[in-house]
Amino acid sequence: MIGLTPALDRGPGEMNVEMSVNDTAARHPNRFLADLTQAMRSTAETARQATIDQCQADAKAYVEKLHARTDDEAASLRKGAEADVSAIRDWSKAEVERIRVETEQRIARRRELLEQELQEYNSAIEFEIERVQKRVSSFEGEVAQFFEQLLQEADPTIFASMAAQMPDPPTFAESERGTIATEIKARREKIMRTEDLLGDEPSPAAAPVAEPSPEAAEAAEAAAATAARAAAAPKPDVVESTQVVVQGLVSVASIATFKRQLGRLPGVKNVGVSSGPDGEFIFTVGHGQDVSLASLIPTLPNFQARVVSEHDGVLNVSAHDPEAEG
Repeated sequence: MIGLTPALDRGPGEMNVEMSVNDTAARHPNRFLADLTQAMRSTAETARQATIDQCQADAKAYVEKLHARTDDEAASLRKGAEADVSAIRDWSKAEVERIRVETEQRIARRRELLEQELQEYNSAIEFEIERVQKRVSSFEGEVAQFFEQLLQEADPTIFASMAAQMPDPPTFAESERGTIATEIKARREKIMRTEDLLGDEPSPAAAPVAEPSPEAAEAAEAAAATAARAAAAPKPDVVESTQVVVQGLVSVASIATFKRQLGRLPGVKNVGVSSGPDGEFIFTVGHGQDVSLASLIPTLPNFQARVVSEHDGVLNVSAHDPEAEG
């Protein structure tokens, strides 16, 4: 290598040449090394840029993948939400139909009760008028008998004494009719209370709405539709009529109470009442085919009712009037 030869072995010319070469190398760096360094720098810069570009490309591809997946997920969420909204609408329609059917049934029941109330009230009025007429007739007979005896007396003193004992006319009060009206009003108020109309079970409309699946919503809709059709479908109901002839009832309140209790027996549809020729009262009872009035009437409270005979749709009944004890 240049510069390694000892100076003692060289001549003066060689030493000068070596010194000149070394000076030149010190003044000018090795071109090969410079080019090599420049090439390495260029390669490193290229590698850096390629690495950055690759990172940006990977990030861009991942972001695009996220956007694509987000669109798919959003579409799936929207589809699920629309399915739930549709199920809720179907549930709401079924509930509206159920409420409509129940409303119509309760309106019909209330009107039916109104007819019963009117019948009871009119019957009470008729019985009261009949009672008044009987009392008037009795008083007229009593006065006629009194005057028949009075007019036969010729002694003025005895006549005056007898005249002072002339019977007083009867008084008429509306207490019994007022009692009937009070009972009807109390029953109406009880019927119209919310808990009696709707029962103790909470309405499904008050329940929190979960997120039903389409299958569950479809099943619920089918069940609600079936229930609505079953509730709205007319049911055949054959009504038979039986006359219940009752002996022993006297007061208007007891007659009305007996009629009301008959109307509350299971299977009884309607009850009418009229007075018989011998002081009995005839209750015409409409009821289902499977109703046995002969076994139900003795269960009426307070009347101690007893079936005396039964034939051709007529029940003869003996009853105790609880009002007669007062």
